[in-house]
Amino acid sequence: MTDQLKQAVQKYCQVDNELRILNTQVYEKRDIRRQIETEIAGFVSLPVFSDVQKVKVEDGSYIRIQRPETYAKPWSLSKKELEQLLQSYFQTSRNPSADECSKFIVEQRKQVLIGKEFEFTRIVPDQ
Repeated sequence: MTDQLKQAVQKYCQVDNELRILNTQVYEKRDIRRQIETEIAGFVSLPVFSDVQKVKVEDGSYIRIQRPETYAKPWSLSKKELEQLLQSYFQTSRNPSADECSKFIVEQRKQVLIGKEFEFTRIVPDQ
């Protein structure tokens, strides 16, 4: 049993080491992609490209361009933020209700979630 455990632990460590190397490579590639996105943002912010919403790529995919102040970022709400919003709601509401509380939180978050910079998403058609 101890030999089997030792072998399993060795396999685990080998895979873990491989994952660490791959994660380092992924982080490096994401940094490079962010630098290129900054370069693309410089181009598409020029008046000549003001109407461009997507750029087709030779492989059949395309890059969707979302301009600042025109889109909402995905929802994320920490426990601390939720507590602050609830506290604020109950301080200002005379007749609290679950529906009104939900609407209040959504309206408050809308303001925070508006994208302030260019956002690029590559869309790849199903193969």
